[in-house]
Amino acid sequence: MLILLGVGVVAWVVDPNAFKSRIETTVREATGREFTLAGDIELKFFPWLALRTGAGRFGNPPGFPAEPMASWQHARLGARLFPLMRGQLEVDRITLENADVRLTRRADGKANWEGIGGDEPADRQTHSQDRRRHVTIDGVDLRDSRLLFVDEPAARRVEIAALNLTTGAIDPEKPFTGTTIAGVAHMPGFAPAGVPFRLEVPEAALTGDYSKLDVPEFSVQLGGLESDGTIRGTFGDVTRLEGNIDTNTFDARVLLASLGIEAPKTTDPATLTRVDFESSWKFDAGAISIDPLTLQLDDTHFTGNFRRGAGDDPVGEFALRGDRLDIARYIPVSDPASPPFVLPTAELRALRFRGVLELAQATYEDVEMKGVTLRLLLDEQGLRSQPPPKTASAP
Repeated sequence: MLILLGVGVVAWVVDPNAFKSRIETTVREATGREFTLAGDIELKFFPWLALRTGAGRFGNPPGFPAEPMASWQHARLGARLFPLMRGQLEVDRITLENADVRLTRRADGKANWEGIGGDEPADRQTHSQDRRRHVTIDGVDLRDSRLLFVDEPAARRVEIAALNLTTGAIDPEKPFTGTTIAGVAHMPGFAPAGVPFRLEVPEAALTGDYSKLDVPEFSVQLGGLESDGTIRGTFGDVTRLEGNIDTNTFDARVLLASLGIEAPKTTDPATLTRVDFESSWKFDAGAISIDPLTLQLDDTHFTGNFRRGAGDDPVGEFALRGDRLDIARYIPVSDPASPPFVLPTAELRALRFRGVLELAQATYEDVEMKGVTLRLLLDEQGLRSQPPPKTASAP
């Protein structure tokens, strides 16, 4: 009862804005960055010790642009009062509204997010106690925000606009739940309006030592592409991951155009507009396998597999079997004013593929073919037919 009375007196008498300068100074000393809280601070009690602030700014380190690394219009976080009195930290939902985060890696490789925790090593005893303290967070909300990533060494600029992030409860001893991230991606070459995306992960389990991952279900939307799948595996000296993926029937031409990639100009412009993909996959120490693989390409149904070994000079091998294919639909458009079609071997030679394509039935104009087999080899010489395997001669 006395504790509740004391809390009530504090909430009635204390002006939390009197601590604003102390908070700003503490953050500056701990991080070496400029930190300001422009808006008023609201403090509320029972059953949550809640802190609400207006606009705020967190600066860049010396040598980076003068603009802040992060800014926001509103922020809120809190802790449950009674567990806090017992030495347990149960954090309420952390909310940031209209946040603007700018991550930069300079040409010399230094990044503006490095060194935020300071350079002095933490006291070992204190660090040990922090590890034992059980901290839970009711969730995180990031609303109507923007993330900008500039990587000067790679000459890459990625912007995520209209960014919204929501998570379920975060407990180090339990799987993550209810995570959703959505926004509009902008990159050089993308459509001017950007590419909308959405990722939903109902549950994800990651061990405390980050050695094992299990995502029983996830869904991704990228433009007109939608896919569901799973991921599980282990990390360490050797990374091993596996899972499956299943897409909707999407228009590949529309998707490629939104990503800034020109789709092939074919005799029939309706080709590549109905694509569906399903497979199981594995990544094992650099080696990749997709088996089984199911692909619907317009009116053609393919099954097969793909494998690519590990090492410095791997070769990809594939086997595809299709039911029927109208070849004429996929022939490049004939235009006398344009140069003849040339296979882009310069871009493809580094891929190094070989494999077999089998078609139960194929047509080309008035020609009908059955049992068609193509053996293909893609290497430094380009794309060429692979000779059939040699058979041992009779003695």
